[in-house]
Amino acid sequence: MHKPWRTRLAIILAGAMFCHIFFVKGHLLPVDAFDWLIIRDIRLPRTLLGFLTGFILAATGAVFQTIFNNKLADSFTLGIAGGASLGSALAVLLGISATVMSITGSLLTLLAVVSLTQLYFRRDQRAGMILFGMFINFFCSSALYGLVILWPGQSRQLLNYLFGSIGAAEWQNIYVLVPVTLMGIVVLLKLARPIMISASGETIARGVGIKQQKVEYTALITASIMTAVLVSITGIIGFVGLIVPQFFKQTTTLLTTGIVGGVAVIAADFLGNNMLTPLQIPVSVLLSLAGLPLLMTMMLKKEWRRG
Repeated sequence: MHKPWRTRLAIILAGAMFCHIFFVKGHLLPVDAFDWLIIRDIRLPRTLLGFLTGFILAATGAVFQTIFNNKLADSFTLGIAGGASLGSALAVLLGISATVMSITGSLLTLLAVVSLTQLYFRRDQRAGMILFGMFINFFCSSALYGLVILWPGQSRQLLNYLFGSIGAAEWQNIYVLVPVTLMGIVVLLKLARPIMISASGETIARGVGIKQQKVEYTALITASIMTAVLVSITGIIGFVGLIVPQFFKQTTTLLTTGIVGGVAVIAADFLGNNMLTPLQIPVSVLLSLAGLPLLMTMMLKKEWRRG
C-alpha cells in the first residue's frame, strides 16, 4: 500500500474514532462533567471494542478466504461463529468460562466442516465448506433459540450471542481482547507469506520448503481462537469478514484489511446510535442491511466480467 493511501486510511480511522468517542447528545464535544464520564466509561471502551471487532473479523476473514481459496469463506459462513456463540450460551447456563466454551465450540465446528467436506465433497470443496458451515450455523441458531425458550430468565444474555452488539462494552472486555488480538495477528503476519505460497498449490509449497498442512492448520486454529474470544464478548457480527477482505488481493495486507474492518464497524455503530435517536440499532443489524446488497453487487459484477 502506497504512503498516500496509508495517510488517508489513518485520517479516516482517526476521524471515525473521534466522532464515535466525542459525539455526545448531539454535540461534537462534551459540555459538562457528566459527558466526560460517559466518554470514559462508555464511549471509549465501546469504540475500542468496535475497532478490535472489525480488525479481528476482517483479518481472520482474509485468512479463511486465502486458505480455502473461497471468497465466501469467513467465520460466519463456515459456522465457526455459530459454534462459538452456542458454546458461550451454554457456558452462561452452566456457570463456567464463556471464553473457554466459545473456543471449544469454534474449533469443533472447524473440525466438523473440514472433515465433512473432505468426506463428501472432494470434487467441489468450495461449495461443500459453505454448505456444511451454513448448516451448522442454522443448527446453532436454532439450538440457541431453544435455550432461550427453556431458560427465559437468561433470554436477554443468550440473545446477545445471537444478535451481535458492542453496546455493552466494558474495559474488562478490552483487557481480554487486546492481548488476544496482538498475539493472534503476530502469528498470522508471520504465516502470511507461507499461506499465500501454500494457496498456490502443494507442489510449489514443497518446492520452497513450506509444510503446507502445518502452516494452514496453525493459521486456521489461530484465526478460530481469535474469532471465538471475540464472539464470547460481542456475539455474532456478520459480513465484515466476508466483504472487507475482497477489496484486498493477498494476506500480506492483513494489517490494512484489519484496520478497514475496524473503521467499518465503528462507522456502522456510530450510524446505528444516531440515525433513529433515542433508539439504538445493533451494529450487527446495520452491517447486515448494508452488507447483503453490497455482497450481491460484488458477486454480480464478477459474473458480468466473466460473461
